Amino acid sequence: MRKTCKRCLPFFLFILFLVLCPGSSLTATEINYGLKGGLSLGKVNTRPEYLVEGFPWKTKTGLVGGAFLSLEVVKGLAIQPEVLLVQKGARLLDEEYDFEARFSFDYFEIPVLLKIDLNLPDSVVVPSIFFGPFFGFNNQAKVTLKEASLEETEDIKADLEKSEYGLTFGLLLTQRWGPGKFLVDIRYDLGLANILIPESGWTDTMKTRTWLFMIGYSF
Repeated sequence: MRKTCKRCLPFFLFILFLVLCPGSSLTATEINYGLKGGLSLGKVNTRPEYLVEGFPWKTKTGLVGGAFLSLEVVKGLAIQPEVLLVQKGARLLDEEYDFEARFSFDYFEIPVLLKIDLNLPDSVVVPSIFFGPFFGFNNQAKVTLKEASLEETEDIKADLEKSEYGLTFGLLLTQRWGPGKFLVDIRYDLGLANILIPESGWTDTMKTRTWLFMIGYSF
């Protein structure tokens, strides 16, 4: 996984260089920047399918927020690098015995997105679709065990790889509001990397699956 990240990173740096370099044919015609934040709904995909037989993975809620830079290279087409803090993870739940295991993984995530505007005639809202790769760097990992009135949290960062990667795709809605634009961002993060180290002993593989719902403002 680390070799893959090292191979791909120069490619994205090269794309940003083409956009920002004054002599390039991809020089940005418009530059916007902004902040956004909201809710994350995390799950994981594992092999074997269950960590505990008979208890499927449940969704875990969390937060997401960060900053972005949109570089329009031609009308309606932009490259958008971002820096986000994303709370991912999943839950195991036994309602009969009032037991819950909450797995929380916090990542600094860097998506590099291609954004395509879908201009609609006479519409004040501009919809856009976007997609691209992301790289994530693990900031925190823990599991919280809840049973009746007891709660215990354990640090499990040592069981996880330091980084992950995957694909992001989604829908963006923007509307002119004051000096800038109000935006609604709905996306899905498809983790492609096994986030567990081989010696963890949990499952053979674990990959993140995360829905992100954000609102924000750009200038």
